Amino acid sequence: MERISTAKAKNQATNKNTKFPLLVSLVTVLFVVGCATSRTTKPTPKKDGTTKTPVEVTQPTTPTDESGDETSEVEPETPVTPPIVAEQPAPIRTVPRIGIIFSGGGAKAWAHIGVLKEIEKAKWPVHAVAGFEWGSAVAAIYGMNFSSNEVEWELSKVRDLANLDESSKAMFDNKSVAELKVPFVCPSLNVAQQSVFMLNRGQLNKLMPFCLAQPPLSKPYSQSVAEMDHIEALAQHLRSTGANKVILINVLAQKTKRSFTADYLSAENILWVKSAAAMSKAIAGVDDIIQINLDSYGINDLGKKREIIAKGSELSYNEIRKLTSQYGL
Repeated sequence: MERISTAKAKNQATNKNTKFPLLVSLVTVLFVVGCATSRTTKPTPKKDGTTKTPVEVTQPTTPTDESGDETSEVEPETPVTPPIVAEQPAPIRTVPRIGIIFSGGGAKAWAHIGVLKEIEKAKWPVHAVAGFEWGSAVAAIYGMNFSSNEVEWELSKVRDLANLDESSKAMFDNKSVAELKVPFVCPSLNVAQQSVFMLNRGQLNKLMPFCLAQPPLSKPYSQSVAEMDHIEALAQHLRSTGANKVILINVLAQKTKRSFTADYLSAENILWVKSAAAMSKAIAGVDDIIQINLDSYGINDLGKKREIIAKGSELSYNEIRKLTSQYGL
């Protein structure tokens, strides 16, 4: 009996010792869970005295298809970057190099001054000049300083179209072609040699009479006269200097066909008619022709030069503006 009691007492002690640690562990677990719950669910007070209810965060779930099976995640599409297109450079605007041919016309050549006034207003880039008969004097003076006023001033010194030496000396004394700002040329026909010469060098007062002489306004000068209808050759010469736009200003244009001289059937009038006809149609090498109709004036009307200048400006106004727009000037 005593042994049984002793063993029973030992067993009870053992059971007691075993239960105590389990109880402690259980209490510890409940305490930890309770603290975690209180931290998660405890409202956060705001500054205004209200409380902020915590938001339950849920973990993302794997998408499923209609059958309930999990499907693999769909990766977002990669955005398509549009191709980079290189910016095209703006086209280079090329300014035309203009060559001007001034027709002959005796006193009518003073109309070139009015045309030049309009060209200056339009700011044309003149690259080279040429002229027939008295148009050659206009070309040389303009090539010296690009001033229509200067052309008007120098031509005002001309008192007589027949006295070529005196007029040339008054306009060009001690001046040479080398002093011009742009290339210059005027053609002359040597009757004795039956050859046309392109004159573009030397002293202007000695060179110009060969290009100015034309009956009936003046006698031939040293067996030479002005060549008045060699237009294509003159245009080619201007282009050889670098001009890429050649403009002819024709002051011999007529609406009503009439004689240029007193005698309609004279050899002199035939020469003028031939020249006028050559400048009234399209010419190889010439891009545009500005036609100046001066029917009211004659080739010997030097006393009306102011009227002729004004008429040249008036009649060329629209044409100059049209060409300025056409050439992009």
